[in-house]
Amino acid sequence: MNGILIVDKPKDFTSHDIINVLRGILKTRKLGHTGTLDPDATGVLVVGVNRGTKIMKYLNNDEKIYKARICIGIATDTLDKTGKVIDKAIVSELNKVDEVIKSFSGTYTQTPPMYSAIKYKGKRLYEYARQGIVIEDIPCRDIEIFDIKRISDIIYEEGLAYFDYYVHSSKGLYVRTLSYDIGKLLGYPAHNYDLRRLKAGKFGIEESYTLEEIQNGNYKLITLNEALGDLETVVVNDEFSNHIKNGMAISLKHFKKHKLTKIINKDNTLLAIYDKHPTEGKMIAVNVYPKEVE
Repeated sequence: MNGILIVDKPKDFTSHDIINVLRGILKTRKLGHTGTLDPDATGVLVVGVNRGTKIMKYLNNDEKIYKARICIGIATDTLDKTGKVIDKAIVSELNKVDEVIKSFSGTYTQTPPMYSAIKYKGKRLYEYARQGIVIEDIPCRDIEIFDIKRISDIIYEEGLAYFDYYVHSSKGLYVRTLSYDIGKLLGYPAHNYDLRRLKAGKFGIEESYTLEEIQNGNYKLITLNEALGDLETVVVNDEFSNHIKNGMAISLKHFKKHKLTKIINKDNTLLAIYDKHPTEGKMIAVNVYPKEVE
């Protein structure tokens, strides 16, 4: 049992909770995940099973797609509905909502929230936050937003406003912060009320499984070769396979493009991942899978 499992994470579970549950179901401790989701969020969680954990670093730089619901009129210390209310305003009517949302397209400079796992001077930001310490100089990061749009009507209820929006971004986006920033540009305190990840890289919600389905055996692992489908591919014969399994350097002439490349055999079994040597004219192994991993 080696590969990638796409889980539809339910609410009230941390990403690590999901790993613990799966260890019991799949009877293995060799599990890992990419792209942490907050406990209140749902949707695509990419999990490596056994040797699938060996390729997780190649799946962690992918684009993400989310569906979010924003609440305008209340801000919280965690930037989502689980936090303590720190600001409030009555919302009667919002103006130029779509124009404001669209303004976040392109390069968006974002400050990660205090309640996050980002490290600052050796400690997670949430550790400072739980002690009541506010870090004023959290390093900003540039996020690329490829598409963002409102996908529901605006609902006004008890002095607050709600609407859903879709966002497709590069890795590293905190949707909680984005919702807060949208509200700020609209002139109101705001927080993220609901969040669902629809896609992480090539893996979509339509190929995910609930914990119940996995418990009942109704799931299928994605092979390592399939999971790395976006990488350049070189197919080698049995004789050359031994060369690859020993991690020996290979001449550039065997590669169409001199960049990160997966090497498979005729049975589509992943053998190794190679990359161009920074100074020498050859490709070298960055990961080798000496045993069959599919």
